[in-house]
Amino acid sequence: MQRMSCQLTGINEVKRRNSSVNHLWQYRVRYLRRLKRYAVFVKNRVSRYFRGRNRYTKPLIEEYPPIHSGDQVRVRSKEDIRNTLDEHERCAGCLFVDEMYEYCDRRLSVLKPVEHFFDETKQKLCKTKDLFILAGVNCSGRQRLYRTNCDRNCFFFWHRAWLEKIR
Repeated sequence: MQRMSCQLTGINEVKRRNSSVNHLWQYRVRYLRRLKRYAVFVKNRVSRYFRGRNRYTKPLIEEYPPIHSGDQVRVRSKEDIRNTLDEHERCAGCLFVDEMYEYCDRRLSVLKPVEHFFDETKQKLCKTKDLFILAGVNCSGRQRLYRTNCDRNCFFFWHRAWLEKIR
């Protein structure tokens, strides 16, 4: 009979040390990612200034009917979603990633509401409200800054203001 053990005890057998070139590449990626986020912020700030609106439209979540697991929803249009985003492309702290735009105006099913998640950058458990995971909607892992694609297959978090419940 084979004895089972934790995966973490065998991690040293599989891990490889990063080369110095790969290490420098990761610093480059971190720098370019910050630069891209800053460029998006400046673009959004300037465009909102010239449109005559200095502040984003804060979504009124209370007026929407509640959403539960298994409900059918429609992701709102790109323009509706952009109106809920601030200069950092966030709605109440939830980031709208560029890859999520391809799901706009689609009818999807709610996999589950998100009440807690583990934030890897802050290394703590966060409590949330008005966030949902949609069935069949995952990050593809396409990366412009990395040489290889990510293979984690993460879920996107969808804010309640971006979804419209189908009755």
